[in-house]
Amino acid sequence: MAKDMEIHSIPISEGQNAEHVLYRLKRGSKLCVHPDSSLLGRKIALYTNYPAEGKKFVRTEYRLLDWHLKNGKQITTVMHPEAHVVDTDIYAQVELQISGTFRFYFTYAEREVNSTSPPDGALYVQVEPTLHVGPPGAQKIIPLDSVRCQTVMTKLLGPLNTWESKLRVAKESGYNVIHFTPIQELGGSRSGYSLRDQLKVSSNCASKKGEKITFEDVEKVIKKCRQEWGVASICDIVLNHTANESEWLLQHPDATYSCTTCPYLRPAFLLDVALAQCGSDIAAGNLEHVGVPSIIDSECHLEALKYQLHNTYLSKVNIYELYQCDVMKYVNEFMTQVRTREPPKNVANESRFREIQLIQDPGYRRLASTINFELALDIFNAFHGDCFDEESRFRKCAETLRHHLDDLNNRVRGEIQEYLNYAIDNCLAGVRYERVQHDGPRVREISEKHSVFMTYFTHTGCLGKSLNEIEKDMYTKAGDLFMAHNGWVMGSSDPLKDFAEEQPGRANVYLKRELISWGDSVKLRFGRKPEDSPYLWRHMTEYVETTARIFDGVRLDNCHSTPLHVAEYLLDAARKINPELYVVAELFTNSDGTDNVFVNRLGITSLIREALSAWDAHEQGRLVYRYGGVPVGGFYANPMRDAASTVAHALFLDLTHDNPSPVEKRSVYDLLPSAGLVAMACCATGSNRGYDELVPHHIHVVDEERPYQEWGKGVDAASGIIGAKRALNLLHGQLAEEGFSQVYVDQMDPNVVAVTRHSPISHQTVILVAHTAFSYPDPNAGPTHVRPLTFEGVLDEVILEASLTMQSDKPFDRPAPFKRSENVINGFTQFKLNLQEHIPLSKSQVFSTQLSVEGNNTVLHFANLRPGTVVAIRVSMHPGPRNSFAKLQQLTNDLRLGTNEELQAIVSKLDLPSLSPAIFSCDQEERDLGLGGTAYDIPNFGPLVYCGLQGFVSLLTEISPHNDLGHPLCNNLRDGNWMMDYIADRLNNYDELKPLSKWFKDAFEPLKNIPRYLIPCYFDAIVSGVYNVLVQQVNNLMPSFIRDGHQFPQSLALSTLQFLAVCKSANMPGFSPALSPPKPPKQCVTLAAGLTHFSTGYMRCWGRDTFIALRGCMLLTGRFNEARFIILGFGECLRHGLIPNLLDSGKPRFNCRDAVWWWLHSIKQYVESAPKGADILKDKVSRIFPYDDAEPHAPGAFDQVLYDVMQEALQIHFQGLQYRERNAGQQIDAHMVDEGFNNHIGVHPETGFVYGGNVFNCGTWMDKMGSSEKANNRGRPSTPRDGSAVELVGLQYAVLRFMQGLAEKQVIPYTGVERKGPSGEQTKWSFKEWADRIKENFDKHFFVGDQETCAVANKRGIYKDSHGATQSWTDFQLRCNFPITLTVAPDLCNPQKAWRALELAKKHLLAPLGMKTLDPDDWNYRANYDNSNDSTDCTVAHGANYHQGPEWLWPIGFYLRARLIFAKKCGHLDETIAETWSILRAHLRELQTSHWRGLPELTNDNGSYCPDSCRTQAWSIAAILEVLNDLHNLGADVA
Repeated sequence: MAKDMEIHSIPISEGQNAEHVLYRLKRGSKLCVHPDSSLLGRKIALYTNYPAEGKKFVRTEYRLLDWHLKNGKQITTVMHPEAHVVDTDIYAQVELQISGTFRFYFTYAEREVNSTSPPDGALYVQVEPTLHVGPPGAQKIIPLDSVRCQTVMTKLLGPLNTWESKLRVAKESGYNVIHFTPIQELGGSRSGYSLRDQLKVSSNCASKKGEKITFEDVEKVIKKCRQEWGVASICDIVLNHTANESEWLLQHPDATYSCTTCPYLRPAFLLDVALAQCGSDIAAGNLEHVGVPSIIDSECHLEALKYQLHNTYLSKVNIYELYQCDVMKYVNEFMTQVRTREPPKNVANESRFREIQLIQDPGYRRLASTINFELALDIFNAFHGDCFDEESRFRKCAETLRHHLDDLNNRVRGEIQEYLNYAIDNCLAGVRYERVQHDGPRVREISEKHSVFMTYFTHTGCLGKSLNEIEKDMYTKAGDLFMAHNGWVMGSSDPLKDFAEEQPGRANVYLKRELISWGDSVKLRFGRKPEDSPYLWRHMTEYVETTARIFDGVRLDNCHSTPLHVAEYLLDAARKINPELYVVAELFTNSDGTDNVFVNRLGITSLIREALSAWDAHEQGRLVYRYGGVPVGGFYANPMRDAASTVAHALFLDLTHDNPSPVEKRSVYDLLPSAGLVAMACCATGSNRGYDELVPHHIHVVDEERPYQEWGKGVDAASGIIGAKRALNLLHGQLAEEGFSQVYVDQMDPNVVAVTRHSPISHQTVILVAHTAFSYPDPNAGPTHVRPLTFEGVLDEVILEASLTMQSDKPFDRPAPFKRSENVINGFTQFKLNLQEHIPLSKSQVFSTQLSVEGNNTVLHFANLRPGTVVAIRVSMHPGPRNSFAKLQQLTNDLRLGTNEELQAIVSKLDLPSLSPAIFSCDQEERDLGLGGTAYDIPNFGPLVYCGLQGFVSLLTEISPHNDLGHPLCNNLRDGNWMMDYIADRLNNYDELKPLSKWFKDAFEPLKNIPRYLIPCYFDAIVSGVYNVLVQQVNNLMPSFIRDGHQFPQSLALSTLQFLAVCKSANMPGFSPALSPPKPPKQCVTLAAGLTHFSTGYMRCWGRDTFIALRGCMLLTGRFNEARFIILGFGECLRHGLIPNLLDSGKPRFNCRDAVWWWLHSIKQYVESAPKGADILKDKVSRIFPYDDAEPHAPGAFDQVLYDVMQEALQIHFQGLQYRERNAGQQIDAHMVDEGFNNHIGVHPETGFVYGGNVFNCGTWMDKMGSSEKANNRGRPSTPRDGSAVELVGLQYAVLRFMQGLAEKQVIPYTGVERKGPSGEQTKWSFKEWADRIKENFDKHFFVGDQETCAVANKRGIYKDSHGATQSWTDFQLRCNFPITLTVAPDLCNPQKAWRALELAKKHLLAPLGMKTLDPDDWNYRANYDNSNDSTDCTVAHGANYHQGPEWLWPIGFYLRARLIFAKKCGHLDETIAETWSILRAHLRELQTSHWRGLPELTNDNGSYCPDSCRTQAWSIAAILEVLNDLHNLGADVA
């Protein structure tokens, strides 16, 4: 795809600091930070320390970022920096033009913020630095993945004037970066990392004694490497320790963790000197008589040593006393004090004794811990029942105190003893490894270098002194020089904490002997800020700045033990000197997340990774894959999808200078293949000087003193594997520079690994095959039989072939004992490197010279692949695929840029009914077409949720950011063209989609002609690109509220297309031929209640579901004509004054009481919102049942205008009606008992409330009928809700006010209703009178006030669920229905009462996504719906609890809308708007992540998934869209 500015979208979340998450971005890319759904409704200001243009980075200086709408419009200013998050589509952008790691954080506008306030959410992004080499004016960039770094130990380079000839080895070997160990003056141990003076160049660099070498002298050499050789350089910085001999410590002892600066270390120091004395005694032979000889080499020696440590040496120091108090001192003082005080009034209370605890003496002196003595007097100076005079009481009180203090002392002694037991075990484990174990070094001598026990502290001035004398010195000025050594901590420790700092409790790693100590260096103590140790911070800042000035980068040694705040400060100082500083770190945390904390905080560019950590070829191949690149065929970045987090960039080395030679761990024959595998990693790579020269031992950072050899004097291109390494290094660089960013690793054999690098731009491929030799092969090993190397494309060349063999008649013989030079570092010379570069196949010595071709595949057979062999080839595409790639590149670029005019023209002609099957259509709907179609079934995954593009895009959205190429969808694409053919062929079944079908066929044609492994990424680009065009067309066809709004309402509007489609088996009944234009189509769009249960046939069109959802799904989306036909179609079916429960294409069933009221209310909504909406009232309705007993009439046989049908419905209810369902019995309902088929509707003459039903049926939306014989609930409705259901009274009132308005405006000829009584008397109510009567009685009969005395009223301040139910206790149940009435008829209710009831609903019913259908305090509450439940529990069997607790979504829409209405009336609007947005977070998240891209029918307890729920439901979508519309009308959706 075309290379232009990359755009990366990254979400920022509430409450997430995101230090553990890493985003690596390229310089020149654009970052768009957007809020995720967790921030919906919040007002946030976004800050970053990425500097403004022209400014320099300062970590602590943050600036505000502006927020933008998705159309690019800026919505914040300096004066008003907060954006109101009403969607996740607003963003703040930064063009990343400088390198480093930058932090973004946000704060809430409503929160008080100060300098110490934590952010409300934060993230980090890393922008990679740029390494420049070459002369000024002609510099070139070294891409990070092109780095080939060789480590050299500075002390082995010798005098500075010899460096060039020694460093030339790296240059001639193809390395482009040299890593230097510290160049500073070393300490007495001669360790390369124990620095005596950080501000002086090592005296090793002088050519003669007394010569002074400066940093400027070193800089000249480094500059020449950079400018003339094109080789960059990095140097170690050691921040957390300094050599014991560092003179500056004498003037600044506060810079260390000593017995003076850190008294809490004094117990550990005493233990250390006791162990040191024990070691001295062993060396002197003083313990031989007790079983511990001077040569410790057996377990019995260790057992004897353990006994002596516990019983002799620990008892000399009694470390526990440093934590104890002086009991008798306190007891005596207690006796003195109580004799002078008034007698106490309290009785001894043992429960208070625990209030007295030891307070640690900060100086850790013996028996100097304290207690709260005044409190002790208050507690222990008390009356005792067994004391009859004051003197005996004094003694009793003192004895009680003594016992308590003794107990405290004993407890602390026990605790310390446990630590010491653990410490002694750790000490003995170290001795065991070093001196006894067969796999250890088996050290025999005892010396300063090989002491029995590690020393944890410097013992300056201790020689010849007794333990008592040393202890006294510990508390004096001499303690300044009892300094803690640095090291690394055994076992699991938190690398984010400084192990030398004072820890919670009494233990630390020094006391517990958990440290692998570096006895030549002391740990530096920086404190929390520069003021804590001013000299140290200045000294180390100068050191780091000097290093940054000379070198291109730094390697942060022992990073995991360096305090983060220290490294931050010093690296910031370094970046001021060199803003493009390349930072490498040695970091061992065993956690990617913890690694990322260091990378993010410190701006680490690359983490050192070791190939030598692999235990076999398979693991080595895994490391190559893990540390580099994206998979071959990886997906192209899609800026509309959030970027995935990554692992830290690696500097992957075949050998680090800390590790022994692979010759010692593996075999000499593995050096070359392992180097080849490392070279193929798509990351920075490196090695250690000596590896290429076949040095068979560890070049030790402490012990080694011999110098490296010079180029041309002992080492040249023929030495070791240098020739092959040069070829591999150059190949590694070319792969990075030419964009071979994709990687595939193939384990061809237990010892043979093939690594493929692929360019997604040129589609060239390089394949390297390495035959590893982790152990020595047979001395006469011949070729290994390996399956042929098969690849798609044409072989261009054999890039290289290399192998290493012994120069003898046994090519793989073990080498003879190595002859070590006394003067220089040397390697094996008895091996021969066989190397060929850039040869035709005919000259290959590894492959058969004859290749075979199988279709587009080329097959190379191995003829001579022996251990230690490396071979690499270059492959190009066949001409045919190359042409296909050109077409695909153009197509995908056009789709990405929105410039595919042909597609735009096709899609611009599509209307919403046509777009519905193109995007959605579930499996049942597809089958309903009768063309044999089904949802696409992916092997090993299952059917997609939609047949249209959404089915594919829902999966691709999850797969592509993470390059999950192993997903079954990708496998299916690689295996064949079925998915592409399915998409194109399916669309051809729809006349209006035939042009789109042809477009897809043409677009997929070149896709079928490229290598199969590349198909998924282009398939995603094409399908997702078309999907975006289709979605944009949907938005274009929507009203301005949606079209010009945010993604949230747009996503909901898009979801409505799931339900609104033409369904062959579920049409509207026939319309009147006299119906005014526009005329309905032959097959009308109908509204499915939910997918997939309610998608086709008689189950598709439900009366109540349709009209509950109609406003949100149709009127708010501007689909007025289709809504008109649905309203009229259902009106045609009116019978018994009712709208059918199930339409069934004109063969309806009339078993619900509520659908007619929702229908009437929808007419009201239509008239009020549609253009010329009142015209529908005069539309002709072709009555199927013009009277109750009529047989079905044909279309046009009996027409009425709509307002006549409406009037009839009202009139029948007013008159009252009892009827029995037609065909009553099991043929229409297998579970209902006979009485349930009897229906009754009417209006209460006093209240005006509509009522109906009985205890054997369930005529409202809570319509679950029991069906279990086993549980004996068959035929028992769980929620009859007979009488006057609260929401029906509200709908009834709203409709009557609507009719009143129509009558007053003379739009309809009716002014009211009338009925005849049993004796023929007439009663007339005008619409107004009827409505007034309801209003007068509603609160009186539905609101449960504080004065309610009914025994079954369990809650006050609520609205009843019904009035006049047969089971009167059900009236008083708290359910989610009353907010419907508050929404549709708000003037029915007293605002304060309504708000009180809504607050109780919030407390008891509100759930994450929906509303609980029953109060959890109700005995019938059962939260989890399981329709397959076959238990004997009648409350849940066969899902009887469908509406007895499960959390339905659509009622939450009315709840939220009601709260907005009454919040405005009661003065709570602002906080309620904010609360509404916060509740909607869960809906937005569900909408964004569900494969169905919808909202479910219901959830189980606390929002948990319900398997029996529809995954997407029309009224759920509609209800939330109506909430957003209300917010819009309040002006509350302005960002």
